[in-house]
Amino acid sequence: MTEILDVIQNRRSIRKYKSTEPDTDVIKKVLHAGSMAPSAGNSQPWEFIVVKDEFAQSISQEFYNFAKGYIPTADYIPEDKKRMMLEYSKDFGGAPYHIVVTFPKVEDISKKEQILKSTGAAIQNILLQAKADGLGTVWIGSQLNHSAKVKEILDIAEDRNIAGIIPIGYPDMEAVATPRVDVDSKTRWLGF
Repeated sequence: MTEILDVIQNRRSIRKYKSTEPDTDVIKKVLHAGSMAPSAGNSQPWEFIVVKDEFAQSISQEFYNFAKGYIPTADYIPEDKKRMMLEYSKDFGGAPYHIVVTFPKVEDISKKEQILKSTGAAIQNILLQAKADGLGTVWIGSQLNHSAKVKEILDIAEDRNIAGIIPIGYPDMEAVATPRVDVDSKTRWLGF
């Protein structure tokens, strides 16, 4: 059995995938892990939409339409990475499936925060279970999540928003670990 800390420490954002489609039972297991996330009052506010083929291609096209205007002018993206990122945006690195995670729209700011935290926990569980099962993922949280066209493509109700789009499949790249700030510099202990 894989140790959870090992999975957490070795999970990376994958931006290039093999064309081999994972078995749907593995995807169901990943979704089950998402559904086991903690949520405020056990509200389980998330809904999952799994897409492939023309649906995935349509979403990727929307992302590419946004990215080709955005990436070249984004000053925080290193120049030597822009071409690779633009290429990735064409089809999410060839990921055979996408998992779209939605949450209900609410006006109350406190409830919205609870819903977003709960939905974020579900997404994290999805990412970790996918890694444990040998799959790669990346959490897309860009302008794409606010696209009326994507909501139309996926027939998402007006009373729901997109929390993330997760390309998922077998990795076709070695992801490099990114540096992490030492936990001690981010931690305060009181009363010890």
